[in-house]
Amino acid sequence: MNYSVNIRVHQYKETTLIINEKLAEMLSLTKKKRGYISFGTEKTFVDIIISEEAEIKEILLSESIIESMHIPTYLVFELRVKGNEIAIGPCIGILASRKEEVLSEKRLNDMTINLLDYQRIGGAIIVFSLEKVDTENRLIEGHCYNSKTDSFESGTFPYPQAIYLKTNLSESWENHFLSAIGDKVFNNYSFHKWEMNSWFSKEPDLIQYLPHTVLYKSKESLIDMLQKYSIIYVKPIWGMKGNGVVRVSLEAEKLCFEYPMDEENIKLIPKDDEELEKNLEALFSPEECIIQQGLDLLKYEDGIVDFRCVMQKDETRKWTCRGIFARIGVKYSIVSNISRGGSALPGAELIMKALSLDEVQTFILKEKMIDLCMKACRALDKYGYNFGTLGLDLGVDKDKNVWLIEVNNRQPNNAIALKGNDTLLFYSLLAWPLYYAKSLAGFGDKEDL
Repeated sequence: MNYSVNIRVHQYKETTLIINEKLAEMLSLTKKKRGYISFGTEKTFVDIIISEEAEIKEILLSESIIESMHIPTYLVFELRVKGNEIAIGPCIGILASRKEEVLSEKRLNDMTINLLDYQRIGGAIIVFSLEKVDTENRLIEGHCYNSKTDSFESGTFPYPQAIYLKTNLSESWENHFLSAIGDKVFNNYSFHKWEMNSWFSKEPDLIQYLPHTVLYKSKESLIDMLQKYSIIYVKPIWGMKGNGVVRVSLEAEKLCFEYPMDEENIKLIPKDDEELEKNLEALFSPEECIIQQGLDLLKYEDGIVDFRCVMQKDETRKWTCRGIFARIGVKYSIVSNISRGGSALPGAELIMKALSLDEVQTFILKEKMIDLCMKACRALDKYGYNFGTLGLDLGVDKDKNVWLIEVNNRQPNNAIALKGNDTLLFYSLLAWPLYYAKSLAGFGDKEDL
């Protein structure tokens, strides 16, 4: 059980922790004479004194301990006791950028919307840059959220107990934080489309949901796939937001390329082999693109439709589907991406409209989509990756078959909830990863996590 407390300075012996008798009873500390307190990665031994000088919702520490452990006293913390350890926390880091200059006052102010659930999370939530990490002393210069002022206060802090990664880390940095805090940095690996397909195609309960996909190597790769499917899609393995997606088909036995540019589709039909080679060189890089079978996906008002399923872990470290939204492409566009002018609707609403299903049929199809997403997320857990939030792109064809198209693990954009007219969910999606971080930091709902 966790108990919320303030921290106040006392003027007694430097190594003394003063605690109220009732709080000591609740924490099973009444017989404890000595222990150690921890905050982030900092630890120090203390002599425990039970005294009514401390109120029930506070503990008293010396100024030297507070300063040496870099504990911000303007926060409300939770206490958790395990053996001789009295943990003060949670202490959560958000590694938001590589360079400190990116963390401008405006950027920090914008980040306060990630903390609307702060009262339920509590403790120290510190935004920092890689540039301000002191590896020798295991300290960071960062910006700690102060709920009283709804702003960030700059200071020096210990390494946090868990880190929510919002930028890329090199392998050496990953290993450094692993040595310092354990496997508690999440969303710390980026995988591309071909990796995902290679992994999931070996999973018996996932392979049936994957479109046939091969790695692009040459013109022959396209021709081989077009012998199997009338339409194929070529996508950059690292592409996002529909960038670089090309639809390929045959027209009068000639290769036809279609791709979005600005707000229209460009169509190319090379007139000879020389022009074809130039087009291939301009559009595709060998082994940096995948070729995927074209699916007869749902359409709505002549716009292609796919679905974004937002999956997040909570304080119990279990995956949950937070929302499903339909993305509807611009009329006749080959992609559905909102960034290219598309729109969004709640997933269930679109399913009912596009497939003329009743509520029960819609519920069954939606549950099938969620079940697929759960299988994919659990597979990633099984592989050893530590993710806390993912965006899975699904397709539904006209026969109601569900397809797994892509897994977005590089900071999936939660703004789709705004496009789908669910403002409350948008703010909740921003805050939710901090519940998982709180659990990783040792302050989850269950003590045995």
